[in-house]
Amino acid sequence: MKIISLHVQSFGKLNNVNLNFNNGLNVISNVNGFGKTTMASFIRAMLYGFTYSRVRGATDVSHYAPWGSDEKFGGSITVECNGETYRIERFFGKTAKNEQLSVTNAKTNKEIYLTTSVGEFLLGLTADSYDRSAYFPQEAVELSTNDNFEAKLANLVQNSDVDYDKVQKNLRDYRQTLRLEKGNGGQIYELTVQQNKYRADLQKAANAERRAVEIDGRLHQIASERVKLNAEQVECKKQSEHLSQRLAAQTVSEVDRENLSKLNSLEAKLARIPPEIEQDKLALDELANAAHSVKDDVKPRVYPNFPILIASIVLAIVGIVLCFVVPAPWNYVSGIALIVLGIAGAIVSFVKKGAMTLPAGEKDALISQYYQIAGKYVYTTDLDYNGVVKEFWKYYRDYVGDKREYEALRGAVKRPNADIDELNNQIKQFERRQDEAVNKLTLLASEEGRLTQERKTLDFDSITPREQIDRLDAQIKHLEHRYEVAGTVSQLLAQSKEKLSSSYLPVLCDKCQNLLCAVTKNNYQVAIDRSFNVQLRENGQTKPMSEFSRGIREITLLCFRLAMSQLLYDGQIPFIIIDDAFVNFDEDNFVRATDLLKAIAERGQVIYFTCHKRTGNLLK
Repeated sequence: MKIISLHVQSFGKLNNVNLNFNNGLNVISNVNGFGKTTMASFIRAMLYGFTYSRVRGATDVSHYAPWGSDEKFGGSITVECNGETYRIERFFGKTAKNEQLSVTNAKTNKEIYLTTSVGEFLLGLTADSYDRSAYFPQEAVELSTNDNFEAKLANLVQNSDVDYDKVQKNLRDYRQTLRLEKGNGGQIYELTVQQNKYRADLQKAANAERRAVEIDGRLHQIASERVKLNAEQVECKKQSEHLSQRLAAQTVSEVDRENLSKLNSLEAKLARIPPEIEQDKLALDELANAAHSVKDDVKPRVYPNFPILIASIVLAIVGIVLCFVVPAPWNYVSGIALIVLGIAGAIVSFVKKGAMTLPAGEKDALISQYYQIAGKYVYTTDLDYNGVVKEFWKYYRDYVGDKREYEALRGAVKRPNADIDELNNQIKQFERRQDEAVNKLTLLASEEGRLTQERKTLDFDSITPREQIDRLDAQIKHLEHRYEVAGTVSQLLAQSKEKLSSSYLPVLCDKCQNLLCAVTKNNYQVAIDRSFNVQLRENGQTKPMSEFSRGIREITLLCFRLAMSQLLYDGQIPFIIIDDAFVNFDEDNFVRATDLLKAIAERGQVIYFTCHKRTGNLLK
């Protein structure tokens, strides 16, 4: 791993600071107090965050939070690891709940969901291990082991009584629970199946969303067309009424004028009604009866309902009497209505059926057909089925009354002679345009009702499946990581059967001793135990580190950490941060230490913070 750049929005004394880093050696020199230690702490915080505590002033948060402000603080850092570039954004608050963290792959611009800290994901080191291997502060840090070091070095010294075969079997069994070696099965496969299901749901949602956009666009067009057609209809009606008034004004009497105007109005109104209304009325009655007859009984039964039958016969007889015995215009209308009701009631009394099972959706299909036919005469938008039935029945009743009145007036009206043909032609032209507008409005209303109904049935919830896909993807990656880790551990365990893990200690001692002798030009012998306690042997005497000067202790610390990093990363040290860690070195040791850093920088990244002019061979 290497650091490419960082941006500090606000962190301790640092505000709006941007730094870019190169491969190899980076020397950042400035006056004392400019914030070098704060900058090093910022890098650590971006990787591992803070440890929050309820005790006021007991956390790093209070130390680096802006003074006199409750705003969040932090920034971003861009790193490269294993050929991928990641952008880490992190902002801190007073508590862990207020902290915000996002890790994004800069190439794909997709957020990475982590189950460990960012530092563990990128470096494989815990925060304690990072402090003991990658970060070199001014103050001395104890040389002690931790669980992460032991895991990283295969426990350094393993117990030779370990049952390797049993451990290997447990590892194989564990990997089988995650993924079968042959065939389909395991937690990863099950999560992948769930993920594919959500991907299919996401595709359906995308298709529904596209269809919804198409419908919304068409509904918007329909609304615009309706405005234009309504304006056309109003204008034609206005002109037609004006011409009708001129035509009526040429009649001899006031009564004839009124009857002629009424006749023209009825004629125009009836002309706008589609001629197939009677057939559509019968079709709607059949659809209504069919929809009403949908029941739940398996075998239909037909039986008469005698009270309804008797009441229907009585209504029919009364209607006949009103039509033929006591003739009058309104008695005739009432009589016809009673006869129709009586016939309808008689039919209903004989066709009442027991419940019957119809295919799923048949009733909806019948109602949909009813909507389509009724939509030619009435507006069906925002009306339920019963509302549409009532509106059409009212429309048909008005049509029957208007037709009867039109027939009665047609033979009684006296027409004027002057300019009748010319006025009638003009009126018909406007009425024709008005009829065309009405027909188009009817078609638009029918289309709008159909599209609105379809729009209600669309389900384009893409958020839920996308969230589930991301959640399952994080789980799958986590399990795959554990699967790979179990395989790696199995390989390491197999290797450890051939050589004892204690061989790491001699290697660590040799590396540390070689580095220490190269820097100090003294013939020290280094001894390191399992707990990483370091002792130096000089002039035939072995002494603990406390017996040596601070300069020797810090030199030994530097060499030990570099040797540890070389072991942890197989000689390829990712990066190290030096915070003026050589201030106690004498000039010769300082120069040799800087030469060592330059050599390391040839294979990794070294960031050296200093407030001193002494840089040794770093800048040469």
